[in-house]
Amino acid sequence: MPPIDPYRLPRWIAPRHYALTLRPDLDGATFDGRAVIRAEVVEATDQIVLNSHELEIGAVTVTSDAGVTSAVTGWTLDVTSQRLLISLAEPVELGDVVIDIEFTGSLNDQLVGFYRSTYTDDSGSHVIATTQFEAPHARQAFPCWDEPDRKATYGVTLEVSAELFAVSNAAEVERKDLADGLVAITFADTMIMSTYLVAFAVGRLVATDPIDVNGTPVRVICRPGMEHLAATALDVARHSIEFFEDYYGIAYPGDKMDLVAVPDFAFGAMENLGCITFREILLLGDPDEMAQAELERLALVVAHEIAHMWFGDLVTMSWWEGIWLNEAFATFMETTCVDAYRPDWNEWTRFGLARAEAFETDALVTTRPIEYVVETPADAEGMFDVLTYEKGGAVLRMLEQYLGPDTFRDGVRRYLKQHSYSNTVTTDLWDAIEAASGEPVREIMNSWILQGGHPLVRVEVDDSGVTLSQ
Repeated sequence: MPPIDPYRLPRWIAPRHYALTLRPDLDGATFDGRAVIRAEVVEATDQIVLNSHELEIGAVTVTSDAGVTSAVTGWTLDVTSQRLLISLAEPVELGDVVIDIEFTGSLNDQLVGFYRSTYTDDSGSHVIATTQFEAPHARQAFPCWDEPDRKATYGVTLEVSAELFAVSNAAEVERKDLADGLVAITFADTMIMSTYLVAFAVGRLVATDPIDVNGTPVRVICRPGMEHLAATALDVARHSIEFFEDYYGIAYPGDKMDLVAVPDFAFGAMENLGCITFREILLLGDPDEMAQAELERLALVVAHEIAHMWFGDLVTMSWWEGIWLNEAFATFMETTCVDAYRPDWNEWTRFGLARAEAFETDALVTTRPIEYVVETPADAEGMFDVLTYEKGGAVLRMLEQYLGPDTFRDGVRRYLKQHSYSNTVTTDLWDAIEAASGEPVREIMNSWILQGGHPLVRVEVDDSGVTLSQ
């Protein structure tokens, strides 16, 4: 058996489906869980290696598709590599296998993984259990192959107090009463997707009445008493879904879309399929009371996350260095979408000002390339900056303007249709646009994304005319 890569999980086993059951205790800030993972053994092995962090493992069983139970001789949690290593008495052979893991964890206060968010209203203090799994923190909620190219489907059941509201990526399909005033809420299986896009939230929350957008029900979920602040977000969501379905040439890939306002949220928003989470101020607001800049920011963030449903969720980067393309493309598309929503806002003028900020950072000797080698998942955190979002979005806008909007869009459609439900590297997009345009897109774009800085053009005027030099 080859040595285990310190940064990547071994490829001996491929996850196919997770059946997740979680019972959060909001008052005690803990949760119990069970992950029943159907996987395919592609190389016989006596060791199953997956990610787990800050979870206590209670029991593990491994059963073949034929119903033969493998003897589990033990398991080890490696804190440094955040891995669970399950040892077997005999190798599991090629074929399907079911890995059943029971575990417990804490609803932490770090705003990542499965964490607790709090708010206070006239009725007192309340706790919400919610998630943030990028990048990568799904391993803090359930044992999993927590890498973007280890895609699978997910079926989530949340066992919660009957008085609480629960939501996940897909539509609710069953509700069953349990003992002690609890109810088991089961959600439909998701499409094939990455672990970092799984999401769920439980708490004293309410949902607006759904609006129908080309057959997709869309709601805003928030704390009680704030529903009246959801109208703008719903209107932007309606426009964005219609706009992107037309632009991409692909129907929205989920079965519903919930926009969830979270009181404590570290990021601006997160593109979980069908269960997009937002910082409250970026989702809720009265347009008559908001400043123009706040209104535009709300529209841009909603459009940005919905753009990800296709570019990022349906087609996903193979490894974390591809985060730049996810975020740069969504930055480009948010402006394109909102400019179509409200042309009078002149969003491309605003984008030009943001691009100027990126130029200032990119002019420093300490600048970095837009895309760089990422070894550990933690390295990916460094990509969430102005060079990824603003500079990355600017070079995509430059490419679109060079090729023409229709040709550029044709390349994007080709890319999404060719790689739906799978994973890519950056050059896959360049190749698709190159095939659609006939232009040397890979050569052009690699020059911009694989080196830091930007060209400085000097203009000199003399008696003989104008001289340009780079």
